[in-house]
Amino acid sequence: MVEEIIKKIKSLPPLPESISKVKAICDDPESEIKDLVAVVKEDPMFTADILKAANSPLYGFSRQITSIDQAISLFGMGTIQGFAISYAVRKTVPIDLSPYGATRDHLIKVAGLQNSLTINWGNSQIEIRQSEAVTLSLLMELGKAVSALVMVEHGCDRDFHDKVAKAEAVEEIAAVEKEVLGITSEWIAALMFKHWQFSDSMITMMRHLLTPDEAPENLLKQTRLLHVVKEAANFIDPLGEPAVQSALEKADRFGFDAERLRDTIEKISR
Repeated sequence: MVEEIIKKIKSLPPLPESISKVKAICDDPESEIKDLVAVVKEDPMFTADILKAANSPLYGFSRQITSIDQAISLFGMGTIQGFAISYAVRKTVPIDLSPYGATRDHLIKVAGLQNSLTINWGNSQIEIRQSEAVTLSLLMELGKAVSALVMVEHGCDRDFHDKVAKAEAVEEIAAVEKEVLGITSEWIAALMFKHWQFSDSMITMMRHLLTPDEAPENLLKQTRLLHVVKEAANFIDPLGEPAVQSALEKADRFGFDAERLRDTIEKISR
């Protein structure tokens, strides 16, 4: 089914012009927050999405956020770019995650948890490429939209559902995807990013998300960090006890602050 998946990705429409503008601003080191605010305000529905996220307890902002200018300033360009791309995908790609026993809302919830962990814990663990890591934290599960679509079309969604329901770790979910599809949803996401002309570094991090120790040296720390975040808030059982324990062990092995990760998870779980 790999060839079928590749064809499906190549048939995906380009990112909408407004989202491409957001991406271009975020990729430009000379751009400013005000440039981003002007583009975001062109789409009232996207603006509403950002404000809704800003007032979610996941991010722990101390007051209600009513201004999109304020929300964008608090989130930063990395998160806004991730929101924009995720928003565009949800509008253009049919989202039926029933093979994973999940809904569209669950996808949004998991992405929010992964993003919150990356902002509130991950940014303190890496010195460079923070913005790219934050953007990716909102997009790591998007490949599942395509994998689920193909499974439904080929009639293997029920078999997959029964097998993946028993998975407790990221590697176990990926093993079931590989068995049924011949490819993992992380690689599917990387192919989607290539289709949409993401940076080489973001594509590479996505490709190595399940094998972070094999990432290039200049992306090793960031890829390991995203792997830990994905493990803690995995798609099947986000912040479940087995997932959190595995993430803490990996954080410690990679030289990250595991205690701070535990504290962050406890805070966003309240």
